[in-house]
Amino acid sequence: MKDSMTFEEQVEQIAEALLADFPGQKSKTEFRVLHYNGASVRFEGSAASPFDPVPIANTLRRLGDQFNADLERPAREVIEAEGRKFKENVETLSKTWTIQNPELEYEKAFLVVAVKLLRYIAKKAYGVAQPRLLTEAINATPEVRHYIERQGGWENLENRRGQNNP
Repeated sequence: MKDSMTFEEQVEQIAEALLADFPGQKSKTEFRVLHYNGASVRFEGSAASPFDPVPIANTLRRLGDQFNADLERPAREVIEAEGRKFKENVETLSKTWTIQNPELEYEKAFLVVAVKLLRYIAKKAYGVAQPRLLTEAINATPEVRHYIERQGGWENLENRRGQNNP
């Protein structure tokens, strides 16, 4: 990773950037506005930091938009459990999706499902969709961290977009 930030700190900023465009987003930190792909998105950070979570969040959103599984039941479970079942549902959906699409890497499916489920929950029950859900799920799954590191860090996730697309 090119930045002095830890992997966990980067994941936290990416999770916050993923939820920054929802009404009522509250953050402990200051966000600045960036125009990316025609949309205005607020993100945490300073101009001095080389790590920019916004393009990474946008890549993850794009990947998530390709996931067409029914999210209603898993989202309802997560909402009812106030977020406690998030990682469990992400793992289950990811495994199901990789079985149905053998060319898809589990780690990429995990990221796609986690992002899509988090954003879906934010639409249904914003108060439950906290950045910590995504942060804890990713940080507790070493395979996903190793996948990101094999890419050369979060910044290079975009570079592999065309490979193994769902």
